[in-house]
Amino acid sequence: MKKLLLIILFLIVVSLIGGSLIGCKGATTSITTTALLKQVTVVIGTDSPLTGPASPWGLGVMHGVQLAVDDFNAAGGITIDDTQYTFKVISLDDQYDAATSTNNVRTLVNSDGAQYIVDFDTDSSVALASELSREKVINFTVCVDDRVLDQAANSYTFRTCNSYSEVIPSFTAWIAKTYPNVKTMSIMSVNNLNGNVATEDSVAAAEAVNITVNSSVSYDSGTMDFTPFVAKILASNPDMLMITGCPAGDTALIIKTARDSGYKGLMATQPNQAAADMLSIAGSANLEGVVNDNLALLPPLISPTALGLAAREVAKWGTSYGDTWDFYGQTTLMLTAMKRAQSLDTTAVKNILQDPTQIWPYVAFTQGTATFDSAAAKSLYGANAINQISAPYAISVIHNGNDTVAAVVNP
Repeated sequence: MKKLLLIILFLIVVSLIGGSLIGCKGATTSITTTALLKQVTVVIGTDSPLTGPASPWGLGVMHGVQLAVDDFNAAGGITIDDTQYTFKVISLDDQYDAATSTNNVRTLVNSDGAQYIVDFDTDSSVALASELSREKVINFTVCVDDRVLDQAANSYTFRTCNSYSEVIPSFTAWIAKTYPNVKTMSIMSVNNLNGNVATEDSVAAAEAVNITVNSSVSYDSGTMDFTPFVAKILASNPDMLMITGCPAGDTALIIKTARDSGYKGLMATQPNQAAADMLSIAGSANLEGVVNDNLALLPPLISPTALGLAAREVAKWGTSYGDTWDFYGQTTLMLTAMKRAQSLDTTAVKNILQDPTQIWPYVAFTQGTATFDSAAAKSLYGANAINQISAPYAISVIHNGNDTVAAVVNP
């Protein structure tokens, strides 16, 4: 009898254990599947000026890229076959110096293993375009020199911002129409490739609308006292002072110096000089009436997603910048291309970026999308349009320390 009871008890225990295992089978499988995924972290490198007068631009780069990566990682990154890829950002400071920028990009590629770069500097982007294509490194750049796109189908460099050649003609034409008393103009720019290209395009644009360029002055990066440069400019008594290709900090100081010197004429600045990035240096009174271009910075062009970025910046870093939205958009587009390609191979990603049927998420625009190789881009860049987004931009006039939209231009 005792033996029979032991047998019955044994059978009950076996039955209970079996039922327990069957009930846990789904959870056990799920845990095992997740554990089997290989975890790989992919570096996205940024090179931009994080210190100095150009830091409002450069910190906007770093913030935009980091916020986009945060969002993408929070959504699970990219899973391809048995591997889950998440991303981290390595940001280097080039202090708005071309040689430092070139070295930084090479360091990101050769030492940090970055195959995806967001580069701000015009000089280094042009100088490294062929090299990065040979190394098959994708570079998203705001380089304003159109030569950066000259490699067409073989290029791994992409540009989502409008170039000077695209913006300055319509920007200057709008000024000539809106301010018909402006008959003469003087130009101030920084002495680097960015400033030189901006000056050349500004002169050509002024001549096209019958505005005479009285004088053109450039200064070296690192200049702190703009008094002698402004004095030289004002000696030609221009109706308008065009400040072009200069960092936001320099632009603010030039505006303040000109106003402190008694200049009452119109001042205009570009590219993408947000009032908020100049306010602490120039002051609201000196910025009053300054004309600038903000690409898609302001409503009605900007998307709801982009409008929320400033608050996130302040929460994370304590401040926000005027062009963070653009670099958030670039990075989101780049990450989406990897996901659509279902590959981290940069050639596969390049090919899908250059596919004209693809419509990309891009928070800079109200509709939240953009395309490479559009009809507008083709009309300006020809075959190079496969690496270029062409977009509307806003001309704004600063009032009470704030940018206010005066016109929306489709170049």
